Amino acid sequence: MKKPPLQGIRALELAEIWAGPFCGVLLGDMGAEVIKVEALQRIARGPIRPAPNTPGYPDYDPGARPWNRQGNFNATNRNKLGLTLDLTTEQGTDAFKELVAISDIVFTNYAFGVMDRLGLGQEALREIKPDLIVLFTPGYGNTGPYRGHRSMGMAIDAMTGHSAMRGYPDLDLSHNSLVHHPDAVAAVTATFAITAALHHRARTGRGQFIDLSQAEAFMPHFGEVFLENRMSGAPRERRGNSHPSMSPHGCYPCLGEDAWVTIAVRSDEEWRRFCEVIGQRKLAADPRFATLEDRIANRDALDAVISEWTVQNDRHDVAARMQAQRIPASAVLDCGADTYDDPHLQERQYFQLVDHPDAGMYPMSGPVWATLSHTDRNTAPEDAPRLPDRHEPAPGLGQHNEYLLADLLGHSADYLRELERANIIGTVPLEGADMGGVRRFVQERQRSAVAS
Repeated sequence: MKKPPLQGIRALELAEIWAGPFCGVLLGDMGAEVIKVEALQRIARGPIRPAPNTPGYPDYDPGARPWNRQGNFNATNRNKLGLTLDLTTEQGTDAFKELVAISDIVFTNYAFGVMDRLGLGQEALREIKPDLIVLFTPGYGNTGPYRGHRSMGMAIDAMTGHSAMRGYPDLDLSHNSLVHHPDAVAAVTATFAITAALHHRARTGRGQFIDLSQAEAFMPHFGEVFLENRMSGAPRERRGNSHPSMSPHGCYPCLGEDAWVTIAVRSDEEWRRFCEVIGQRKLAADPRFATLEDRIANRDALDAVISEWTVQNDRHDVAARMQAQRIPASAVLDCGADTYDDPHLQERQYFQLVDHPDAGMYPMSGPVWATLSHTDRNTAPEDAPRLPDRHEPAPGLGQHNEYLLADLLGHSADYLRELERANIIGTVPLEGADMGGVRRFVQERQRSAVAS
């Protein structure tokens, strides 16, 4: 049995939505103890009183504690401990600093300047623990003219140029779908940066401050696009599902309601095999489609011919027949029953039943580090099940206050009750604890302090 690679590492997470929390998920999947710090005055767990039958909750039922049942939160916060602290108070920041002193990592995706206004900037944190690894990842980084700009995934998508590349050439950009792809990229990049810093610290004994721009983390995904622009002097036009060096290459309708399959033909040889699969060998010699250049020039006519065949066939059958001829293809699955029932994902046990104290038992996305199983893959039977290293449910709000403040830090039960009375800790969000912004929250606290 192998130990998880980050066992013994403790990370403090001050993060919301996806970019920050998913970084914590990946660290937790690798065995780190991740402590998620939230505030009763502000939650990123959905509304406090959602209407009945609201999507995003088990059985569309928000329940008595909806902040612990919200699907998006629970999917992106597994393998963490939950702590509430009001970091605008002296007692709250003191407790946080005590945790910093016994931790290895502090990371946040709060907007630029928030941590400094709380008195928890990177220099202050590393004064407490010089070998601490600190990562701040606001949307546009911690320097430069945009550092104070507020950001969400869609805004970052636009700033990087990705929005201008997405969609179909005959539709304007208002038809683009909502995209938070930069959040996921920032999370993975942050995880890589933190683990690299841990490796560096193991060799040198020195901690690091990591300034990570979510936008800049995303932009290397378009390396060839920027190079193309420098060489041609023109921005890339939107292509929809087409490809400049593959044809056919697209998404085609299949038998049934809203059923689709994607197919990519990479060479003339694959094109000949494709024609055999669809039962039209003569199509390979059709002068409109004989070469790649011909197929690209007559793309619309080709897609029409392919659609006439696919629409008569089951999407899974089409994909299987293509794959049998080593042609890339896949049925388009929805994010629901299609994926839950997919035989490949089922065999790999990707979706796992998780029993959450408030949300109940539901299949959830599993840890993605399949090769980090405790089972030694070199000696395990070939048909051994894929078991996760860890898959603990997302924490309820303040669920681990007692463990972290009393058991870990040694504070008395009387002190914890004092913190609860002052709303520094707790398990129920206060009125108005919405996504209004840490900055507004801090300013209100500061005004109150001045007035008193």
